[in-house]
Amino acid sequence: MKAYKVAIIGGGIVGACMFSQLARSGVSCVLLEADCDVAVGATKANSGIVHSGYDCEPGSYMAQFNVRGNEMFPGMCKRLGVKFFKCGTLTVADRTGLSELERLKRRGETNGVTHLQVLNRDDILEIEPNIADHIEYALLASTGGYVSPYLLCIALAEEGVVNGGEVKLNFCVNTISYENGKYILSASDKSVQADYVVNCAGINATKINSMLNDTKFTYNLIKGEYMLLSRDTHDFVKRPIFPLPSDRGKGVLCTPTEHNLMFGPTARCTMIDDTAIDYPNLGYIKEHVLQTIKAPPFNKAIKLFAGVRVKSGFDFVVERSYKNPKYYYAIGICSPGLTSAPAIAECLVKFMQEDGLKLEHIQAVKRKVPVVFSSLNEKQQKALVKQNPAYAKIVCRCENISEGEIIDALRSPIVPTSVDGIKRRVRATMGQCQGGFCMPHILKLMERELKIPINNITQKGTGSEIILDEIKHGGIYDE
Repeated sequence: MKAYKVAIIGGGIVGACMFSQLARSGVSCVLLEADCDVAVGATKANSGIVHSGYDCEPGSYMAQFNVRGNEMFPGMCKRLGVKFFKCGTLTVADRTGLSELERLKRRGETNGVTHLQVLNRDDILEIEPNIADHIEYALLASTGGYVSPYLLCIALAEEGVVNGGEVKLNFCVNTISYENGKYILSASDKSVQADYVVNCAGINATKINSMLNDTKFTYNLIKGEYMLLSRDTHDFVKRPIFPLPSDRGKGVLCTPTEHNLMFGPTARCTMIDDTAIDYPNLGYIKEHVLQTIKAPPFNKAIKLFAGVRVKSGFDFVVERSYKNPKYYYAIGICSPGLTSAPAIAECLVKFMQEDGLKLEHIQAVKRKVPVVFSSLNEKQQKALVKQNPAYAKIVCRCENISEGEIIDALRSPIVPTSVDGIKRRVRATMGQCQGGFCMPHILKLMERELKIPINNITQKGTGSEIILDEIKHGGIYDE
């Protein structure tokens, strides 16, 4: 049983931010994730919006962490080599919504948000020509934008690893005990020891608390469905576009991602971690998208997906335990959780420092930014192919992803062991054909690099095996 100074439970965006910050401060730490990869829960099924913080209740944790996190985003993304598209966000309304936009502007200024501006229709059309005909006004929040949430989470976790931290995947914590000033966290036949424990377990955070008889929090599970469109729709809008927010949330948005256009999410209460798509709700998405933009290209949809987030009351729960020493938790981190994550991590680290944790000033190691072959110019591509011919072999035609990029992912600090893990890192299988062409080649590369039977390779972890058996050459066909 290995001992660490800090154990972090949960490999989502908050846990990854914690892990990176501690490792870069010379703290012996471990990130424990129940699934086969980081960024597989609410983080992966996230709209990726970096909010400015104008609609959070003044004085709340949401407002505090949103505004501070927004300030931290540009520097964090630059350090990691992850693209942050600081294009601003638009919240739009018809002629009856002007007073509400002005109220949101005042609220944002109270929260400390800068560069807020109410636009009229002529101003809106200059920057977003596909806005709906009935839209008359919009609130432009220039400090907002978007990012790839899973690339950011993976980059933070890798940064923690290259700076001495450890990530333990498939480590589903099922018992926690406290003995002689040390926590023992166990998962089946595996255990680790830590002086400090941080609970960032997302949908399972309250279950972790119950293992220590700590504070019980009531919570709701909110399911959100999304519609992802093909690459050729990417420039249909230039920035995230929201309707006026309601008591149900920020509403159905229309937003670019790094490569695609996306509509969603819905917001419905659910009883379980259910990410199945409910077809009738796609009509809800279409209806509400038409309230912000005109002639949306619904016929270009290539993927439908859903995520489940946790909501506990009307604010984040970011606290130190008053029942268990050196135990901390972040619960109910719904929107704007992605933007708030670095600030939440900063707050929790301060709690730990107040409780005796010592940070060191070390020379942090920079994470190696993965090669994106299609983004290189011709000269750079030729030079790279000369060094490694694998970059000249295109595996995923839809996204123009090379064999070299997939091999790089399979040799990265946190090795992906599922096809979805490859997808999140390099976009292979994320294009128009959704893996119809490239899947066999990816499976063979994974079999070779990971040295595991091809029958054991999964889509997203145990229970999602892709190949049942051979159909010839001694397989089930011959039998």
